[in-house]
Amino acid sequence: MELKKVKRVISSVLGELPLKDGGGNTFKPGGFKRETQGAEVAENIGYVETPTAAELTGTLNAAMDPSVFRNISNDTLTIYLSGGGQHMMPRAWITEAAELGNGEIKITYNSGKSEKLV
Repeated sequence: MELKKVKRVISSVLGELPLKDGGGNTFKPGGFKRETQGAEVAENIGYVETPTAAELTGTLNAAMDPSVFRNISNDTLTIYLSGGGQHMMPRAWITEAAELGNGEIKITYNSGKSEKLV
């Protein structure tokens, strides 16, 4: 069994993003945060759901100018996982300014949802 990792990311705005190997690239498909609600009787304990955004965080090789991420607010990302599997994040946006470091750029995208394609 092969462990799944983020292998490739294609942006509809920027093309293929130059992911850094071992850059801690992560993908959360979104879902719900559940907060436990206590009660005086165990049978009445439950939870309240709050939707959470889909999120892609990554480290890119600094092969592009970090300012290209400045105005991204309606991108479509296709995320390819190693060992197969694809997800799409429609209407994705950059959450904060891209950070340029030692030959790498750190980015975070959010989207209201993600869709499993394969």
